[in-house]
Amino acid sequence: MSKTCQRLLVSALLTLAGLLFAMLILEGALRVFPPDWLRQRMREINAGQQVFFDSDEGWPLECSDTGCLRFTPGSKFRVITREYNHSVAIDEHGARATSVPISGEGPVVPFLGDSFTFGIGVEDTETFVSLLDSGSAADYLNLGISGNSLPQQIDIVNKRHRELGSPSLYVFVFFVGNDFQNLVESHSGADIEVSASGEGSTADRYRTLNSRLSWLSRTNEYVLNHSALRRLYLLQWARHKVLLLVNRANADLMDPVFLIMRTGRSYLPGARQYFEQELRRLEDTARKLDFDFAFVILPDRHQINSGLLEAKSAYYGLSTETIDPTLPNRALAAAFDAHAVSYIDITDCLASSAEVQALYYSRDNHFTAQGHRAAAECMSSGMEEIVRATLSLSN
Repeated sequence: MSKTCQRLLVSALLTLAGLLFAMLILEGALRVFPPDWLRQRMREINAGQQVFFDSDEGWPLECSDTGCLRFTPGSKFRVITREYNHSVAIDEHGARATSVPISGEGPVVPFLGDSFTFGIGVEDTETFVSLLDSGSAADYLNLGISGNSLPQQIDIVNKRHRELGSPSLYVFVFFVGNDFQNLVESHSGADIEVSASGEGSTADRYRTLNSRLSWLSRTNEYVLNHSALRRLYLLQWARHKVLLLVNRANADLMDPVFLIMRTGRSYLPGARQYFEQELRRLEDTARKLDFDFAFVILPDRHQINSGLLEAKSAYYGLSTETIDPTLPNRALAAAFDAHAVSYIDITDCLASSAEVQALYYSRDNHFTAQGHRAAAECMSSGMEEIVRATLSLSN
């Protein structure tokens, strides 16, 4: 090897060693003095996986072309992650079991919702449906299924109404965190263009549906699934910087709830349009099958935890002045009022809890057992009023 080649090799090795040393110094500094958003990000990552094998594959569900209708009656299974480990029992109706079996003496009130209603992360008797059931004259039925949103829930009512005994009242549970996104996805498998205003301005796209930057998602998944790489503060810091550049280009890669809380974007009006479309379909179904219905609004954790909201906003490069946590709730309330629909919004009640952080899991955005207890307490009196008014029950 010539002296020139040797010098080049030595220079390259010294440069590489210098870069590695600088990266080690930066990694150490970030671990000792992490910004709030990075501290929260690492807390979420170190909490573990989101769901068992990152999906509900293998769950005993009975599905059709339009979605899953119920769990296989009498089945049992376990849900295991690093954050929780619990069993699930399914009753004879294909619903998650509650603490009080269906008596047959009182009217049956089915609750329809997603994984929040189902109660992923807690035992059968710890779900808010089960807790409400134990103190009610009515028999509450937990028909929550992970991933379901309002379109699939209306399909369940259409196909199972007589099988369930033709209930006089259904309760639909709307989780603000991702139900708007699921609703839009149900109406389109591609990007949805929504007019930013009525004045012919450029349309925004609902980027969470089908991002054109899928390589970022694949890279992110690889890092999160690598036991060593996901623990590097430097990688998450670099990811944050890339995310800022991407979002400044209007890609809006962020949690769905932040899209609908942003005051300067048009995602919420478009999602609300689909919501009202489904609401009218639900009204038609209720008239046809002769039942009443009510809604319960569950907040995302960022809506009730100001510290978490500020940290995640900084992570996405958003000013808190452009975020209004009450925006989606007001839109839902306006829709319900316009259609004369009874509803309960427990957002303010949960926000007043002494231990807000303990209501949700750190990585998995679902209620803990404490969160389910708080939710049940917040909606208990309102739910009983709706049940009594609809079904003419006494105390």
